[in-house]
Amino acid sequence: MATPQVSEQFQSFIQREQQVAQVQQMIATLTDVCWDKCISAPGSYLSSRESSCLENCTKRFVETTQYILQRAQHKAGDTSNAAMFQ
Repeated sequence: MATPQVSEQFQSFIQREQQVAQVQQMIATLTDVCWDKCISAPGSYLSSRESSCLENCTKRFVETTQYILQRAQHKAGDTSNAAMFQ
């Protein structure tokens, strides 16, 4: 049988791996979205317009993702608080 410490370590490992997978998925999505939006024809270098577009797209994507996560956490907190008072 697994000891509680091993179980906790395993759960911690699983959580870290899930976080890594989420970050990798976000990067893949970010790459797809911003590449399609900003790069008209791949070349040996990025034009200043393409570079600026990628930078702005990335910032917007990250800010939007953070906003959505914060909003979801806030909603989850509201649901938890409402359940406590019922």
